[in-house]
Amino acid sequence: MAFFIFACILSLDYGMIKHPIEIFAGNPSKGGTCFLSHLDDLRRQIDKIDDQLLKLVSRRGVLAQKVGDEKTRLGKATHFHVPHRERAILERLKDQNKGPFPNTAIEPIFRELFSATLALEKPLRISFLGPQTTFSHQAAVRHFGHSCTFNPCGNIEAVFLEVELGNSDYGIVPVENSIEGVINLTLDCFVDSPLHICNEMRLPIGLFLLSNVPDQKKIQKIYSHPQPLAQCRNWLNRNMPGVEQVPTSSTAQAAELAKRNKNTAAIAGELAAEVYKIKIVKKNIQDRAENYTRFLIISKDQAKKAKMNKTSVMFSITDEAGSLLKTLQLFAKNKINLSKIQSRPLRNRPWEYLFYVDFMGHIEDKTVERVLKTLGKQALFLRVLGSYPEKGQP
Repeated sequence: MAFFIFACILSLDYGMIKHPIEIFAGNPSKGGTCFLSHLDDLRRQIDKIDDQLLKLVSRRGVLAQKVGDEKTRLGKATHFHVPHRERAILERLKDQNKGPFPNTAIEPIFRELFSATLALEKPLRISFLGPQTTFSHQAAVRHFGHSCTFNPCGNIEAVFLEVELGNSDYGIVPVENSIEGVINLTLDCFVDSPLHICNEMRLPIGLFLLSNVPDQKKIQKIYSHPQPLAQCRNWLNRNMPGVEQVPTSSTAQAAELAKRNKNTAAIAGELAAEVYKIKIVKKNIQDRAENYTRFLIISKDQAKKAKMNKTSVMFSITDEAGSLLKTLQLFAKNKINLSKIQSRPLRNRPWEYLFYVDFMGHIEDKTVERVLKTLGKQALFLRVLGSYPEKGQP
């Protein structure tokens, strides 16, 4: 039978084939079936498409380099990153997409392409709340692509400072978790910072069990930050009862310890497995599946208007009866939808409060412009943090 298959292969004229290749399996005189090489033919077609994709990507890179040269000639080299141009490309491609890939798969592919293209000219510098492999790092990679230069910072204030000093082009900071609520420190940093919110993103928080131990039953110790350990308590009690749980300063440190020590594991994000070369034993072991963190992208530059926009402002008002109601009615009368309102005590000023508000619309909209002008007259303090593309709910 093997000789017969080999003879059939040798007899094929591949240059003349226009239909799936078929050869016999078994003994043809005894009713052997005709199969092969429809699969091989499909794979060859995929290989040819891959070759074409590589040529097109390379050609795109060459054109992007010429764009960079032209910017330099025109004196616009400082604006090498044009996020609204990327957004327009993604919107156009999503409108044209007819499948089979969903738009959620198309966007990451092109974000990586944008990232690699920019790196030909100059990689974007991104600051985030470190260390590496944290969810802030994961959000930064997802939003900006792998080809950036990533700068882990020890705290949220340092992320703001790095962007303000020009050491980074953008910063990414957590502002809200679907379970734990608002990150107040991030809001506090906006009070004195000149930076703008230029975008937002929501990251699903998936916690993975990571280990290089082949047999899960041999794991004797699990490392992680106290919060992930708490968020996976029920799963750990059901699946790994009696295994020692060791708190760490971060999920990154947990992954590093699990890689270094025998018969141990870590609970961390997916990026930790990639960076520290640890196998994923079990995905999404958190007790609550619906767990998202919202991140803000901060920059010295304001975002261009998009199709759907959100604006964030901070203001303080006089401490008297009805003052907050009067302010909220200002938005209601003008049919502006508030998506969030959060109060914060003013630092060094007891019993005085600052309000953080998100609402739908852009500062260039006439209605929004009119409302903010009126609010500026009523408020003791008003700061527009930015108008930026609204991502919608995850």
